[in-house]
Amino acid sequence: MIEGFKLTKEFIQFENEVSNWEEAIIKSAKPLLEGDLIEQSYVDAMVDSVKEHGPYIVIAPNIAMPHARPETGSKKVGFSILKLEKPVAFSEEEEHKVQLLISLSCADANTHIEILQAIVGVLSDQEKYDYIFNAKTAEEMVKVFA
Repeated sequence: MIEGFKLTKEFIQFENEVSNWEEAIIKSAKPLLEGDLIEQSYVDAMVDSVKEHGPYIVIAPNIAMPHARPETGSKKVGFSILKLEKPVAFSEEEEHKVQLLISLSCADANTHIEILQAIVGVLSDQEKYDYIFNAKTAEEMVKVFA
């Protein structure tokens, strides 16, 4: 799907709940950090970006795509997924409650567009969208993005 990156179960997490949106971003980015795709400075920039610009990363009902500028610490292209049982709020607004976080690591502007197109392509397919929100295992999630 994305050149140079293959989604594996190591990049997928399931959690019951998190205490706030900051924890959600940090937790969702953990596999990227552990996989050496990003540096800690990139995670910090993801959080700072939402503090500065608001919940712009909430791209659709129930879905957020945390990311930051490549120069803040992105090493390689890739993404990780955190699926929550209980939604986390990015603001007081109902439409800013999220259960699926897809954290992006984009090494440059071109890969940023490429990865967004690939993920949006999956999410815009209603059957795949439903499958993602019903998935209970990392293996099921990998199949959708394969």
